[in-house]
Amino acid sequence: MKKIIFSILLVFFINDSFSQCVNADSLYTDNITYFNALANWESAPSADHYIIHYRILGSVNWSNLGNIAGTDTTRNIPLLQSSTTYEWQIKTYCDTSNQPNSGWSYSDTFTTAVFVPSPFNPSIFPIIANLTCNMNTAFTIIAEQIQNEPDISSSIFSSDKGHFEISTLTNGDLLGNASYTSSFLNFTADLVVDFTLGPNYAKIDMVDTSGTTMGFFVIENMNSGVKISSIGPNDGNNYTSGYISQINFADLFVNPNEEGPITFTADISSELGDNVYFIDSSIIINCPSTTIENIGSLKRLVKVVDLLGRESNEENNKILFYLYSDGTIEKKIIIKK
Repeated sequence: MKKIIFSILLVFFINDSFSQCVNADSLYTDNITYFNALANWESAPSADHYIIHYRILGSVNWSNLGNIAGTDTTRNIPLLQSSTTYEWQIKTYCDTSNQPNSGWSYSDTFTTAVFVPSPFNPSIFPIIANLTCNMNTAFTIIAEQIQNEPDISSSIFSSDKGHFEISTLTNGDLLGNASYTSSFLNFTADLVVDFTLGPNYAKIDMVDTSGTTMGFFVIENMNSGVKISSIGPNDGNNYTSGYISQINFADLFVNPNEEGPITFTADISSELGDNVYFIDSSIIINCPSTTIENIGSLKRLVKVVDLLGRESNEENNKILFYLYSDGTIEKKIIIKK
């Protein structure tokens, strides 16, 4: 009799622990391609974390996706086969012990798309903000690929004129920002100097808001112009889902001291052995005449410092020194009552 009572109590305890940990609900799948899909759900009220498992419909073995935070409501399901039907389920854990849990949910099913490869044809767009010769300028490179193009394995982007001010850089310097937008991955990142080797070589990391390094590239000054080299990450497949990426350098590039076009080239290889070569000579550098009438137009403010030589913002009732690009210095005090 005691064994029967104990068994009943044990079953009640187990069922009660399940019932108190409510599972996620409203499962559905979208952003379905030939190799991945996005699982979605409505969050559970007491979720600490989740686990997902998925499999080809009708098969025996499941694959697991863990470490899903309780605040998350989506997760990418990767490395799928094209034209194949899958099912997935989710389980909710209500604390870190993995004991109180909801059990597995009902299944949601989806079918991956038919794979139709696109030709390897990445697009590259260089942009220079300031077209005046011998001036520092913001410099942007935009890259784009459409869905089902072969992944980029490596790229070399270069110019025939201009240079990077690498000699002024130190480890940890912030050089600008980067962004990446696709159907499954979106991030913004700072461009941070990892290290330099002399005045002509620097490794740059792309660090997101959580401090994670999302990628890196190398910048170099050549005998004529600059070079930017990068290697594509291994994402487990040879085709892209399509993306737009952008790298923005803040006043690191210096225009050549002569008029005329800057020729930018890109030599890009795919993971399948394809190669494209890009040439752009549409950016024209101008050198304004330095006559007495317009020499002042070339003068620009470099920075503002206080009496101790520290960089400062403009402030009222304080002596400040204004340093200009032509070497002149102005001492100012803005008096405001």
